[in-house]
Amino acid sequence: MRTQAARTATRFEHNGSIASSRNHMACTPPTRARCYDAWVTTLHQLTAAGLLLLGLAAPATTQAQNAHAPSPPASNPWRRTAEANGTLLYGAASQRVLGAAIGIQRDDQRLQLRGDLLSNYGDALDQTTKTRQVIVRNSRASASVDLEPRATVSPFGFGSVENSLQQRFAARWSVGAGAKLTVWRVLEPADGLQQDASISVAMLAEQTRFTVSEPSSGNAVTINRRVRWSSRLRYRKQLTPAVRLTHLLWYQPTVNRIDRYTLEATTTLALPVTARTTFTLTHRERVDSEAMDRGAPSTRDGQLLFGLCAAF
Repeated sequence: MRTQAARTATRFEHNGSIASSRNHMACTPPTRARCYDAWVTTLHQLTAAGLLLLGLAAPATTQAQNAHAPSPPASNPWRRTAEANGTLLYGAASQRVLGAAIGIQRDDQRLQLRGDLLSNYGDALDQTTKTRQVIVRNSRASASVDLEPRATVSPFGFGSVENSLQQRFAARWSVGAGAKLTVWRVLEPADGLQQDASISVAMLAEQTRFTVSEPSSGNAVTINRRVRWSSRLRYRKQLTPAVRLTHLLWYQPTVNRIDRYTLEATTTLALPVTARTTFTLTHRERVDSEAMDRGAPSTRDGQLLFGLCAAF
């Protein structure tokens, strides 16, 4: 009996020490204009430097979490999309705008490659002459590469070429590089689509070719070259199982004049129709502060488009 009691007490103490250990582990002097330009340039430089330093000073725990996050199941890293969209007005104001976009992306832990091509065309019926006039014609091709896309801070490069009837330029080339700071991310989204919020800062070189009408010599081709800061805000979120929100904002002032800028904001709501098809509602607005100098009727160009997007 004594031996049995001793064994029972020993077992109780052993189990108690294990439980205690588990509980413990679970609780663990120039002109005014030049002064202004110099001040703006310094402001841009300080802003960019501050954002980059903020990214470099991100908490080590977040970086460790990203570094040791469990790898998602193996899948095809390539993703392709095709979208058709448009708007239609009829009756007193007969207008139509049609658009198409295709995209391809390769995404893994070390490298993200992306290419996009979009085009829009629109015309309106002149009620007097009963002829249609082109009011919208623009296209853009872009490519980007992002190194270490899952890291908190990641470098990237990008380039694009585009044209726009609305903003009166025949061609615009741009190329640049910068760094992206991801401030929020869903590590393993259930549907495989990225959900995150990020801030990017870059510098780019830009060349714009356009035609100016001269009363004496006729049309003259002009080329403008600009060096710009480029800041981007991006937010992607699955609001509900049936609604996905994507918002992208670009602001690109020149390095020496803050009042000479381009801005583009795109907001898209996507609702699934089938497993690979979504209905999209997109609002896109572009502002070019120099567009009216090139003969455009306004510096703004906005569109509200309804479409269908297929992923494969």
